[in-house]
Amino acid sequence: SRRQRSSQRLPISRLFSSKSASSNESTIKQQVHSLFQSATLFLPRVIAFCGTIHVTTEYGFNTVSCEGPSMEPTIIDGSFTCVLIDKFSHRIFGLEKNNDEGGRNSHSKFNCSTTECCSEKQDAETENDDDNTWISLLKGVWEQHFSSGLQRGDVVIMHHPSKEATICKRIIGMPGDTIIRTDGGSRESNHRVKVSPGHLWIEGDNTLQSHDSRAYGAVPASLIVGKVVCRLWPLREYASLGLDANGMEHWQRIRGRIGRVERPMPLKKNEGFEGSHVLRERKC
Repeated sequence: SRRQRSSQRLPISRLFSSKSASSNESTIKQQVHSLFQSATLFLPRVIAFCGTIHVTTEYGFNTVSCEGPSMEPTIIDGSFTCVLIDKFSHRIFGLEKNNDEGGRNSHSKFNCSTTECCSEKQDAETENDDDNTWISLLKGVWEQHFSSGLQRGDVVIMHHPSKEATICKRIIGMPGDTIIRTDGGSRESNHRVKVSPGHLWIEGDNTLQSHDSRAYGAVPASLIVGKVVCRLWPLREYASLGLDANGMEHWQRIRGRIGRVERPMPLKKNEGFEGSHVLRERKC
């Protein structure tokens, strides 16, 4: 009788075990189904986010860290400077020849010859550059980065022509310009260099400590990565003006906006200058 009772109880235990196994399977299926639903909702958003970041940094705006003294006083060395660049304007508008006689692309302040009338224009335009109102800043950004291509005075980030690196320089000469080198050059050409089509003559603002077109010549415009818009870090930057007669060191604040302007002269009076300039006909 005991054997019969035990045999009758076995099917009931097996029944409970089968029910628990089926409930576990259904729970696992529900969990897998919920994970699949969350993945189908989450993955497209991740892909869209990554695609947006890629398109923005590759064809829109990006940040670049600058090191070295070649662009002082525009970019100070040793301050971990980070700049914002646009990577689309030179692709859309390309190379724009500066029209020295006037018009929309008139920039007579860039490397103008040392004549009286040119100096007067330069002084007037320098006063306009010192206007730090939001309207003038936004206008300058729009004209430089949203409605024009590469021109003289632009600070650009580009690939080094002879090694795997990027450099930050200012455009001095456009295709077809005649560059007069003040640091030497060939006597046979009267220290003059003709910029070939599709090439740019670039130099650093700190001409005494810059390795640029004076060393390796004009560079192809295809090496351009982007035009510098402004400095993002540090938020405030100061450059030393040297010591006065009393031994007191003076400092000057550097603007965060890096616009299309003439190459600045050295801040310290005792520093030399060996920069090249564009040959211009006197039409004043």
